[in-house]
Amino acid sequence: AFIITAVQLDIELGRLKTVFRFLENYHYGEKGELRSLVAPFLDPHDRPSQHIRRILRDVIAAGLTMNPVMMVILNLPLPWDFIFAARLERKRHALEERLPGWLETLQRLEALQSLANFAGLHPSYHFPEVRESAAPPADTRDRIEAGSVDEPLFVAEELGHPLIPHASRVSNDFAVDRRGRVFLITGSNMSGKSTFLRTVGVNIALAFAGGPVVARTMRTQLFRLSTCIQISDSLREGVSYFYAEVRRLRELLESTRITDAPPLLFLIDEIFKGTNNIERHVGAAAYVEALAGGHGCGIVSTHDIDLTQLADRLPDVVNLHFREHIVDELMQFDYRLRTGPCPTTNALTIMRLEGLPVPEQR
Repeated sequence: AFIITAVQLDIELGRLKTVFRFLENYHYGEKGELRSLVAPFLDPHDRPSQHIRRILRDVIAAGLTMNPVMMVILNLPLPWDFIFAARLERKRHALEERLPGWLETLQRLEALQSLANFAGLHPSYHFPEVRESAAPPADTRDRIEAGSVDEPLFVAEELGHPLIPHASRVSNDFAVDRRGRVFLITGSNMSGKSTFLRTVGVNIALAFAGGPVVARTMRTQLFRLSTCIQISDSLREGVSYFYAEVRRLRELLESTRITDAPPLLFLIDEIFKGTNNIERHVGAAAYVEALAGGHGCGIVSTHDIDLTQLADRLPDVVNLHFREHIVDELMQFDYRLRTGPCPTTNALTIMRLEGLPVPEQR
């Protein structure tokens, strides 16, 4: 049985052997940071290839006893099988200590290589300026009222989604001036609300990973990123869509109350769309009010136009919108982010254009 285990171990290590050997022998030159990252592969007395080579020798020696004649010859003078079983067990324990570090280094290299490849394939993308988050001053409100505020937390010009082809991509400017801001985005179906939330999220993720972003310029402080975008129910757990959304939003709100960490950047798509209009409005209004002025900032999209009235009494709530135009019975979208609440809706138009029995709009 130990021979089978040894052979399986050799097979698994063989898959990594070529990669490990390449990292050990690569000429790093002046690449100091890269050399520091791959330090576990450069120790002349503890290189992965040395461990793999020793295991391979023991596997070959142990495999000799698979021949019946050799098994008798080798085990007559000494307990050949027991000796190499013990040797392989010691080497296996040595690998258990080192292999996680090697694999972690390899995973980091693969991630960096992907980001470098992404940058190489898109030379028009730009590397953002990322700054550490500053602690909020105690007199923030006084300074805002006096008109003296710090540099915005996030500023991006011509921000676009990397998965949309350049020819059809529409980019928008977006900025977050201070903690506690809640941008309430309204707009018709298919106007671009969900895509814009994803655009902000994916570019921030790329920036914090060290990659380029789809923007002409981008400056950002460090954030903790939290989203409520892709929610699904679970038959196995007995969780409905609405309950899953409520749990996610509770976790998000609790994260904004952690003040000894970078501020939370939240992206919430179609808040409380899993319930009726009356309870959705009451719940969404209370939730946005709880977010406003807290240790975070972000975007909440909604079809509930009445929510835009929150901006009249909450100075931290800002209305933005996308809109559509009807030309010759066809909807056209420009996907441009505008200030203020959305002045149009298109749900009934979509129904009517698809042949559903809805009354003509007056």
